[in-house]
Amino acid sequence: MRVVRLVAPIVALWLFSGPAHADPKGDVNAKIKAAMEAYDSFDYDGAKKQLNGALALAKKSKLDKDPVTAKAYLDLGIVAFAVPDADAAKLAFIDAVKIDPKIQIDVAYKSAELAKLLDAARGEANGGGGGGEPSLGGGEPAGGGVDCSGVKGLEHNIIDSAKAGGPLAIDAMLGADVKASKVSVMYRTEGATDFTEVKLTKQGDCKWTGAIPASAMKGSLVHYYVAAFDGGAKPIASKGSSGSPNIIEISGVAAKGGGGNDNEDPIGGPKKPTGGGGGGGAEISSNVTVTPKGPQKVFLGVTAGTGLGYVTGTTEGQNTVKNCCIGRSLVVVTAELGYYVNPKLSIGAAFRMGLPIDANLDGHATGAPAGLVRVRYALAESGEGVRVMGEVGAGFLRNTIKLDTTMTMGGDTDIVAQGPLLLGGGVGYTKRLGSTLAFLIDLNVLAGIAVVDHVGNSPLNSGISADAQLGFALGF
Repeated sequence: MRVVRLVAPIVALWLFSGPAHADPKGDVNAKIKAAMEAYDSFDYDGAKKQLNGALALAKKSKLDKDPVTAKAYLDLGIVAFAVPDADAAKLAFIDAVKIDPKIQIDVAYKSAELAKLLDAARGEANGGGGGGEPSLGGGEPAGGGVDCSGVKGLEHNIIDSAKAGGPLAIDAMLGADVKASKVSVMYRTEGATDFTEVKLTKQGDCKWTGAIPASAMKGSLVHYYVAAFDGGAKPIASKGSSGSPNIIEISGVAAKGGGGNDNEDPIGGPKKPTGGGGGGGAEISSNVTVTPKGPQKVFLGVTAGTGLGYVTGTTEGQNTVKNCCIGRSLVVVTAELGYYVNPKLSIGAAFRMGLPIDANLDGHATGAPAGLVRVRYALAESGEGVRVMGEVGAGFLRNTIKLDTTMTMGGDTDIVAQGPLLLGGGVGYTKRLGSTLAFLIDLNVLAGIAVVDHVGNSPLNSGISADAQLGFALGF
């Protein structure tokens, strides 16, 4: 009896002071919430990192088919679309729909483009397309006698776990319907922000093989996806994407010999992969490249065109404008340095120079410089397509105009100056030509307001100028 009295308090103390019950689902939800807070602050890299962490935790906690995992995939698609990476967003949406077919985008983030993309993902998921369903077995090599007649698209068995410390063989099958210039595995180690590329080697008619190097197989997880690229390095088929990568859980240490030799050479870099179905013995050190960083944040644009203006008042040759009232600025050049607040909104500083090259009176000005602060807003979530613009600044607008009489010195075309306060806006169109280059069209209207009568020898008037310009923008 005395033993029972002594043991009972100890047992009770152990029961009530033990560790708190874990709540992995709550932890996943917390990561999703933190991710969307980062998204709201335009920290897309931070949002992606939180969501990938949420997916890794969900997988580890056996919540693969839980609606909370579908929510993580859905939000990952929203973030990917903002980067913008519509292909990655669609793949993430497909993964979400496969878990929760009725999932919907929160009202706070819903747009027509995202709703359309989710509907397309729903259609592909119901039809068996997209996503990452395996069609090869366990990452094992398919062997030399593969029948390629039934292979469609890019087929790869998603690998969800692997041993640490050794190379991981990657196999894929590519159907004849995909015209690719290369097939690669893109991997990202835990904590990294960029993906590293390893080109796969073709074996036979449809099989491609390679390996993620041993140096990457560390930590608790590795993100990866397999993609086929066209000649312009654009993904045309993939299993996973940069916005919605596959997750490999890392555990233990790879066994030496047989399945995975030590492929690390501290002087010469990684050696050829051996064992584990690596196959073609591709030289990893010659095939590894680092992918570019995320979306461009700064851009430099240069455009050129021509314009017209509504002019009144006094010309720079002290002639009164009598003929009504339309002048011209034959050449207008603008350079703009801007910053993307988010994919739809940018703020920039622009330098505009008008060149009144057809004036023929002596002593006229040769240029019309102006400095402007511009705010641009794209109508599409991706930032491409139609954009509206507002601007304010200071400087001069100069348009040439025919005089009603020829002057004694023989000239008949004078200049009307407007400003120095400039207010205006316009509409534009942007089309991306690559990851860093875009084509621009701008239709711009500026009002010059004569808050002073003269600047130097130039009489200033109030009026309006409009111009159309074409050019390019380089992001970095």
